[in-house]
Amino acid sequence: MKTKTINISLSQGLYDEAKRHQREYHYSALSELIRDALRWWLNPRLTRNGFTPEFERSVLKAAAEPIEDSVEWDGKGSFVDFVLKHPVTRHGKRSIRKTVQKRSSRFDHPSSDDQERGRAVHPVV
Repeated sequence: MKTKTINISLSQGLYDEAKRHQREYHYSALSELIRDALRWWLNPRLTRNGFTPEFERSVLKAAAEPIEDSVEWDGKGSFVDFVLKHPVTRHGKRSIRKTVQKRSSRFDHPSSDDQERGRAVHPVV
C-alpha cells in the first residue's frame, strides 16, 4: 500500500488526550489512532470495532446464545467431580477417530513398526 506522510500540529491538551486514548485502547502508535479516528469520521456508520452496527449486533447476539448441550458449573460441590460427571462433548467433530493410512512405499521413510521392533532404522556405518 502506498502511503503519504503528513505533519499535523496539535495543542498540548489534544496531544495528551490522544496519548491517553492510545494507551487506553492499546494502539501501538499515535498515528494508528489518528488513522482509525479518520476512518471513523469518514464513515460514521462503523462502530468502534470497525463493523456496521447491524453486523456487530448479530455477532453479539450469536455470542450470547448458549452452545447446544452445554453445561455450567453452579459453584456448588467439587469442580473435579463436576468435570468427571460431565465429559467434554466435541461440537462439530466426529467422535470416531479416523484411521491413519500407512505411508506410501515410494518414500524411503522407516515405518513405525520397524522402530517399535527395535530394528535398525539407519544402516550402521
